[in-house]
Amino acid sequence: MSATATTTESPIASCSFCGKPNTAVRSLVAGPGVFICNECVDLSAIIVADAAHLAPEESARLRRQFADRSAEEILNMLPGVARAAARIEADLAHWVSRLRERGTGWPQIAGALGTSTDAARQRFEAERTG
Repeated sequence: MSATATTTESPIASCSFCGKPNTAVRSLVAGPGVFICNECVDLSAIIVADAAHLAPEESARLRRQFADRSAEEILNMLPGVARAAARIEADLAHWVSRLRERGTGWPQIAGALGTSTDAARQRFEAERTG
């Protein structure tokens, strides 16, 4: 799914990678619960192409470096991860709300989420009434 944005429309989604709204990029492609803009697609294509030229030893070294981050590096990363989680949670609440507005029952929503009906209701009714 791709949407081309104009500057006069209201944002409906944001890139899961850079956070830009659909109104600030040429296109936004939707996946299951995520979005990626044309700019991040271009950047990722460059990164993948560069990685294809790495020797296996260098690739293994970079994977180890990624996995063996220091506590300081992980702490510096946490705010961005927390922002992404909050965006995802807000998107999830939005879609659950849309389903409820269309008459979808809590058992169906809970089944799709892999949780109990009570847990789904408690989690998302609080969002709507709070």
